[in-house]
Amino acid sequence: MMDFHGGEEISMKNYDLENNYKEGENRKESSEDSDEVLAHGWRLLPKRTYDAIKQNKAESWREIDDQSLKQESPKGNTVLHVAALYGNDSCVERILEICPAELLRAKNRNGDTPLHVAARAGKIPSLHQLVATLLRYPITKKATWAIPETNNLGNTLFHEALLNGHKDVMVILDSTPTFRNWAVKNVFIIRNRQGKSVLHLAFEKGYEDIVDDLLTRVVPTLESL
Repeated sequence: MMDFHGGEEISMKNYDLENNYKEGENRKESSEDSDEVLAHGWRLLPKRTYDAIKQNKAESWREIDDQSLKQESPKGNTVLHVAALYGNDSCVERILEICPAELLRAKNRNGDTPLHVAARAGKIPSLHQLVATLLRYPITKKATWAIPETNNLGNTLFHEALLNGHKDVMVILDSTPTFRNWAVKNVFIIRNRQGKSVLHLAFEKGYEDIVDDLLTRVVPTLESL
C-alpha cells in the first residue's frame, strides 16, 4: 500500500527571480555601474531589453546575442530563466537558436533550471519549446540530464508544476511517442525532499486523471525494479 505523507507543500516562488535587492543585502558594485545596471542587476543586457522580455514585447529578442547569454543575474538567473518565467516564446526560441545546450541545465541560486521556472509559472508553451529542444537529441543524452534535474527542494519540473496547480504540464508527455514511457520510468519515480513523487502530489491535489494514468504506468515500473 502506498504511504502518502501529509505536511506542508513546498515549492520555490518565481518572484525569487526578480533582481531587486532587499535592504541590507550584500552585493558587489563597480564604479562603472550605471543607474541602468543598478536598477535591474544585469551588466550586458540593456534594461530596456530586460523589460521588453518581461512585458513579452515582440522586439525583446533583438538585442540578445552570445555575450548577453553568457551572463547571470546576481541571483544566478540567465536570460533564458527570465524569458521562460514570462512565457516569452519568441525570446525563448531566439535563445535556443543561439545557445541551447548550456542554458537548458543552468541553475539559479534556488537550483532551478529554466524548465523549473516555466513549469512553476504554468508557461506550458515555453516549457514545450524547452523540452522539444532537448528531445531533438537521442533520449539517452541531453534529455536524460536536463529533464530529471531537481532544484534545492528536490523538485523536478513536474513537481513544481503540480504544486502550483498547473496540471496541464502533463501534455508535454506527448512530445514524442517514446517520451511518456521514458519520463514514467526516469522522472516520475523521483521523490523530493519531503519524500513525495509526482504521483503523491497528483493524489493530494485530487487530479484523478493523472493518478489513474500514473498508477497504470508507474506501479508496474516499480514492481519490475
